[in-house]
Amino acid sequence: MRLLSLLLGLLPALATAQPKLALIVDDIGYSAADVQALALPRAVTLSVLPHTPYGAKLAAEARQPIMLHLPMEPQGKAPLEAHTLTNTQSRAQLEQILAAALQDVPEAKGVNNHMGSLLTQDRQRMDWLMADLAKRGLYFVDSRTTAQSQALAAARAAGVPAVARKVFLDNDQAGMVGQWQRALRLARRDGQVVVIAHPHPRTLAFLQAALAKLPATELVPVSALLPAEQLATSGRMKANRG
Repeated sequence: MRLLSLLLGLLPALATAQPKLALIVDDIGYSAADVQALALPRAVTLSVLPHTPYGAKLAAEARQPIMLHLPMEPQGKAPLEAHTLTNTQSRAQLEQILAAALQDVPEAKGVNNHMGSLLTQDRQRMDWLMADLAKRGLYFVDSRTTAQSQALAAARAAGVPAVARKVFLDNDQAGMVGQWQRALRLARRDGQVVVIAHPHPRTLAFLQAALAKLPATELVPVSALLPAEQLATSGRMKANRG
């Protein structure tokens, strides 16, 4: 009876809990037009490519939370950024590349992968990366460029607060509408959803309009969807809420 009363007492809180949507705009840094992303609401998270013509400047000017959009090796023969993590690098090389990228984007409180459909399948290198992120107190968002990604498992093992992308908004009007509606459905079903988009002018215009009339869903920084704390084999680490 006491348990039933307790559960009934929780019902009003559950009924009023709003679904949460976190939006990441990544690929920031190559185009001067990316400055338009800075006009999005403050709860939107911007993920900046290191060593790009405009990335460091935009990260310094932004009001929004900043992440590092870390280049990782994809499957196939796509052109690679000069400072891309690959599956032939040593642990020391990987750590040097990460350190240089964070030095270029010092505002970053977390990291997500740029491409990486090959590297995120490499559990050893994901373990190396997550150990370094744990030491730095950074969180990780798996962009999920492959269903075989080992990034989340490696993050959990290292005690790095982490979450995965569920929806990607492509630069196509009909596709954007459909994917946005899917994101809202997932937020209602699961209580939260992570969406990633790129800073194409058409996409940013769509997002401005869509976010202005977000129906019964709370827009939050992606850091707000991380576990409150993540238990690792080495101890307990609290989520970075930056």
